[in-house]
Amino acid sequence: MGEGNASKLLVPLLALVMGFFASCTVIISVAGDDDACLPLTSGIDQPADASLSPGAKVKPMKVKDFQITSGYGPRDGAMHEGIDLAGALGAPIYAAADGTVTAAGTASGFGHWIVLTHNINGHVWSTVYGHMFADGVLVKAGQKVTAGQHIAKLGNDGQSTGPHLHFEVWDGGHRDFTGGRSVDPAGWVSTSPEPGAAPAGRAPAQPGGPRVLTAPRVLPAADVVTAADWDAVAKHESGGNWKINTGNGYYGGLQFAASTWTGAGGGQYAPTADKATREQQMEVANRVLGSQGWGAWPTTSKKAGVTGKKPAPAGTFLNAAAVPPPAGAPSGPPAPSAPSGPLPPLPKSKGSEAHFQVDTIRLARAIAAKFPQIQTIGGWRADGGGYNDHPSGRAVDVMIPNYTSAQGIALGNAVNKYILDNKKHFKLEYTIWRQTYYPAVGKSNIMNDRGDPTQNHFDHVHATVEGHGMPRGNEVYTAPDITGGISADESADCGPVENQHGGGVDNLAAGRVPPAYEPWFRKAGVLCPQISSAFLAGIGKQETGFNASLVSPAGAKGPMQFMDYTYPSWAKDDDGNGRASATDIGDAVMAAGRFSCANAKQIDAAIASGRVKEPAEGREILYAYAYNAGVGAVLNAGGTPTGGDYDTQTRPYGQKVIAYAKQFADQGLPEKNR
Repeated sequence: MGEGNASKLLVPLLALVMGFFASCTVIISVAGDDDACLPLTSGIDQPADASLSPGAKVKPMKVKDFQITSGYGPRDGAMHEGIDLAGALGAPIYAAADGTVTAAGTASGFGHWIVLTHNINGHVWSTVYGHMFADGVLVKAGQKVTAGQHIAKLGNDGQSTGPHLHFEVWDGGHRDFTGGRSVDPAGWVSTSPEPGAAPAGRAPAQPGGPRVLTAPRVLPAADVVTAADWDAVAKHESGGNWKINTGNGYYGGLQFAASTWTGAGGGQYAPTADKATREQQMEVANRVLGSQGWGAWPTTSKKAGVTGKKPAPAGTFLNAAAVPPPAGAPSGPPAPSAPSGPLPPLPKSKGSEAHFQVDTIRLARAIAAKFPQIQTIGGWRADGGGYNDHPSGRAVDVMIPNYTSAQGIALGNAVNKYILDNKKHFKLEYTIWRQTYYPAVGKSNIMNDRGDPTQNHFDHVHATVEGHGMPRGNEVYTAPDITGGISADESADCGPVENQHGGGVDNLAAGRVPPAYEPWFRKAGVLCPQISSAFLAGIGKQETGFNASLVSPAGAKGPMQFMDYTYPSWAKDDDGNGRASATDIGDAVMAAGRFSCANAKQIDAAIASGRVKEPAEGREILYAYAYNAGVGAVLNAGGTPTGGDYDTQTRPYGQKVIAYAKQFADQGLPEKNR
């Protein structure tokens, strides 16, 4: 990954922003455009990681045998329902979980396919394997299979331009058989163990909710990567300096490119790897290892002698007891003293989020993080005593230890004040503490005596929030004044802090875009010298046609089509409404500006070094390609990406963005980008 500018492996993250593929045409597959013409699934949001825990699933191929070449997501109104794993003809394909063969044979577009149906804790899932030749289908319909069983050989049948496995995951079973819906298989592929390496254990609960990672209870096997292994790789990558920013577009001890860091979910910890802790960098590296293999660190992994190691179970490096870095190695940044980034789930020892609505979960998590003295947070109960707050999942009860003592009263006062001070963020309706009712709007008042300390709210702080529905599993919850993981000095990566001019060009002609968008395109367009307001308007037009409420079948949402696991890396509450949301026009456009500035900075540096050639159309079209396919696609190609999906989707996408930008500009595009 960080082995000199000429040898960086940056697999194109084609599903990074799921509005990326806005130019697929009709039937199924060019180099993996496999299921694009089947009917679209519903627009319900999908979790970023719908995978099961190790033991219930395995990768469909061994890491050494594949490279991810195309991601999951919409393509010009159609849908690429899976992920494409390219490899050599005949490479073995394995059953991703125990199950039954629902279909095995010919299929339109695929040539041949296999559909497996799995029952995990009573929940039905299907996995799909496509593009095998007839002699590469090794199972029959009705046959029982086990996780890791060799079921097929990699092929190039059907509408495909190169040998690859098209792999899908369906929640509720495949739509052709049980009417389910597809989910992004990236988590399944990246976090699952290798075939044959899945540990024994009972099947976990079904995926779909927030994942609560627990520390491994046994020592890792000898062939599983450890913290010491990552330290060894980091020694060769960066001298073991986990805080390093080399200035060449690579960050941290393991030298992540910004696009690789974000694509592997690093944005939940910090905007770039050098701002994350050593353990967080290891956790993200473990995900990259699961999806790309040691090819992401082709030279240094060999020097470190770790190429035989497999990915560790998810959460290993975050949850394991702290292992000190080697003597003399620079340490990572200190842990923050206040909540930062996405809030962790409510600890089970303190309470349960079951039956809570979205706003309630946010409040409970924030209080647990802010006040470690609080040991119990309740709220939901079927009997609300004539009130709807508790049965509807909109209320929390924060139990105050030693509530009759001066310390207990002071703690309760602090909790109540914290909630009221941040009532806008928490979507608060009211609190009750020590027999006093505190509405979000209006004056407090003393309540009638109800006869005991609990009914009079002396032993707990009660808070009722608006609710905003039950969680879907892909929400990002943040504490007040926390913006989803963006550090205060993020502007160093992509231009100025807000309300400053970063050298960009406001060239948007008046009245060319909807009024709600215009001021935000103007503001975002000057964040950095490389972009312009008309350019961002072109992105917005191509992504959604200025439909702010659009949610793709994959879960990409809002006017600039961010996925929930990508958005936190660029998110701020730019419009000041108390939340950082990809569905708010202001927040989304500004996030797109920051994202585009970060891409442009890397591309400009690569042009300056000679690694990337500027096309005749100007480098601005490279910025558009990067928004669509990931900046790694541009860097790896040395300029304009070509071949397969890049020819049919990415390049037309960029051309349309530039065409729209010219239409929106008052005097054309900036000369410096021509």
